[in-house]
Amino acid sequence: MKERESLDVSEFRGDRLWVVATAAPKHPTLRLVAYAYVFAGLCHLWLADAWQIEWLPGNIAFLAGLMILVWRPAAAGWALCMLGKCLPLLFGRDHLTQSVILMVFAGGGTYFIGLHAYLSTWPGRLKVYANSYGEISGPLWGFFDLLRLTTIATYGLAALHKLNRDFFDPAYTCAVYGLDKVADYYGAILPPISDELSLATATTIVAVEAGIALGYLLGYRRLILITSVAFHIPLTLTMAPAFAFVMLVGHAAFLRPADIDVFWRFLRRRWAILIGAATAVWALSTYLHGGPPFSDWTMAPREWLLWALLILTVSARPWRPDRVRSHKSRTPAIAPRLVAWTLAGLFVLHGLTPYLGLRFQNTGAMVSNLRIDQGCWNHLFMPESLRLRDDYIRVDTVYFGRPGRVEKYENIVRDQLWNGPMVRQMRKNWCREEMRPFYMAGTFRERTFEIDDLCAEDLDWPFADDGIFGVQIFENHLRFQRNLARECPQTCIH
Repeated sequence: MKERESLDVSEFRGDRLWVVATAAPKHPTLRLVAYAYVFAGLCHLWLADAWQIEWLPGNIAFLAGLMILVWRPAAAGWALCMLGKCLPLLFGRDHLTQSVILMVFAGGGTYFIGLHAYLSTWPGRLKVYANSYGEISGPLWGFFDLLRLTTIATYGLAALHKLNRDFFDPAYTCAVYGLDKVADYYGAILPPISDELSLATATTIVAVEAGIALGYLLGYRRLILITSVAFHIPLTLTMAPAFAFVMLVGHAAFLRPADIDVFWRFLRRRWAILIGAATAVWALSTYLHGGPPFSDWTMAPREWLLWALLILTVSARPWRPDRVRSHKSRTPAIAPRLVAWTLAGLFVLHGLTPYLGLRFQNTGAMVSNLRIDQGCWNHLFMPESLRLRDDYIRVDTVYFGRPGRVEKYENIVRDQLWNGPMVRQMRKNWCREEMRPFYMAGTFRERTFEIDDLCAEDLDWPFADDGIFGVQIFENHLRFQRNLARECPQTCIH
């Protein structure tokens, strides 16, 4: 393998820190990934969950990072996006898996693109392998590896978490819940769904998610891209209006420059046909729906884009050898790729923490029916003996002022499982003078607790050790579900 002693760094001038923060390689896949991330980030910010005052500082930083990425996919933009997702996760009870994925993507961009720029400022001192674009390919390929591996892991974890009794139970499965949502969206009235159809639907969903992960590992890029876009269309219309676009960032990382060339050539020749076909399908879908999706004008372009992407990926056929213009590239340096694999491995370990009882949120277990609490453990293959502890708070006695005064709230508190951040939120929402004293007693970590008045300013907080390592560092970091019933099974836990 030939090594280059130096690179053209005429574009890197001024202070080295400024260079590291603002420089970025000119690579078509990186630019596509950055644009996909910007669009996904905007869709993410439009979610109702993001419209909370606690998320505002993070949202401002995140939006600033997106603006930089539009200009250039530089480390400064990725760093601001990473900060913008860390803040809601640590301080704003952010429960979304996609927030962690966006944070990991942005963290990878901060490190690898920053490293690329840093190495480019030392052309005479460092020997680096360069590809046909004249770039330091090690950090760049490390970034692509992280995106790809995180994408594979997300689908694999989603399939793993669904391997539980309730997901395959027709009375409780999120699979039937999803079918009902799609039917409601299009105004259709489904006949009673048989147990066989319910089981087939649940099995198909798990097979598709596992197949996406396995297919990428085996190299079936085109087939998996088509499958993924088709799989996410109904989910986007009904339950997850932003998640598809977050995952498209990872899918974009699997595209090589030659693939992108073919897509552009197809668009230049047949853009009018593509626009017409996508518009026709979108119009039919909107007509069947009977109105603007979610009464949200932003859903229309998102749905149209997904239909257009599906038609494009089926029609352009970028992996046909006779239609691909070759771009030669050398094998990238191994060290950055090892970093990428290490970070992806940590992402996978984080996704397995529900089985240790350490957390549930942000692990890819959304709409999985998975239960990890004592008495409700339902995974088919992961034994309950793996759980290190049960960190849910159970309230057995509660009243506001006097027993029975506000039965509705009392029933809510008794019938659900709680966690530290949600008890704090309960205190924030319900602590009014006319509701005091807010009495609560129950169990936490196999010990009893009693709170004479949750609203008291000098309250001795009984959940101070509510943290993974026995210390509550971030009191508004949400590790476990909201609105989780103590009784099980429960229909389609989000």
